[in-house]
Amino acid sequence: MRLTRIRAADFRNLTFADVSTDAPRVFLLGDNGQGKTNLLEAAALVSSFRSFRTTDIAPLVRAGCTEARLRLDVRLSPVENAEVEIRLAKGSRKALLNGTPVASVAQHLGQFPTIVFCSDDLRLVRGSPSNRRRWLDAAIGGTDAAYLTAVRDYGRALDGRNALLKSAVRSDEELRAFEKAMLAPAQLIAATRSRILPELAVTLRDACARAGFPDQGADLVYQPDVGADQLVEIWAKTRVADLATGTTLRGPQRDDFGMLFAGKDASDYASEGQQRLLVLALCLARLQRDTLLAPTPPVILADDVLGELDDTRRRAFWNEVGEKHQVIATGTVPPPSGDWLTYRVSGGSYLQA
Repeated sequence: MRLTRIRAADFRNLTFADVSTDAPRVFLLGDNGQGKTNLLEAAALVSSFRSFRTTDIAPLVRAGCTEARLRLDVRLSPVENAEVEIRLAKGSRKALLNGTPVASVAQHLGQFPTIVFCSDDLRLVRGSPSNRRRWLDAAIGGTDAAYLTAVRDYGRALDGRNALLKSAVRSDEELRAFEKAMLAPAQLIAATRSRILPELAVTLRDACARAGFPDQGADLVYQPDVGADQLVEIWAKTRVADLATGTTLRGPQRDDFGMLFAGKDASDYASEGQQRLLVLALCLARLQRDTLLAPTPPVILADDVLGELDDTRRRAFWNEVGEKHQVIATGTVPPPSGDWLTYRVSGGSYLQA
């Protein structure tokens, strides 16, 4: 699969952008704050129906506008092309495939796979559990429609329960009704996370070895907030505390996973350079998994991820990515040697170098 053109209208700071990306490797070169990441975000959002920078639609629509429009032209094979469009407005998003509305996210999922590598991925090691859950949901949900549906259904039921907890009028019966709606998706989420993380850990160590990164016994450890078989009991026991705080305190929305380096917590015992290599290897592990599961090799959207690596490790990284994946990357310094279609980006304008 190849993204041959990216268009964005009234998206973030972009009034209009129309960029040809019909090349195996595309590089967006420019200073920070000029619009490089916005174009990658547009491509990722059309592909996966979600932004890798925010969960809120409001900042995605340019100030003073009511709607943002994003479109990808995609070459699926030498004889098959597609046009995929996302329209974003306050409180809504709509997808169209070749001009026809897409009925559901599940129908859209996985048809045009992309994987984002970004500098913010360092938050996987040093950031809050919410960063790791968000990454894990994207990593699993990119190829698993049932998981993505469970995350959506659980989130809706959880929001309903939380709204009821804040309400002046409520009953235990109403709370139990939301808990019943939460249970099945919560169990699927927990079962999937507990299965996928050990698989990713094996692939992580393999990716470290192939890319020449020292793995030092790298590992991923699932840390569920509550065992799946205890959810009903825990929700009943914590109702008083939940009512006092106005929120559901226990459940998969509090899950985490640990990243280990040399058998210890990477956030405490790995240097910043080792943490960066660990995260890049984890992204390569996800790439390997998605390549096996997706119907077509994912396009890689790399947002300034290699700026602090030496030339040897940059080359090792790109060699590991290989030639089967289209790469659209950004950076403040010119791309590594090779045949890159390069654009200079300034003030939301994209000029071929």
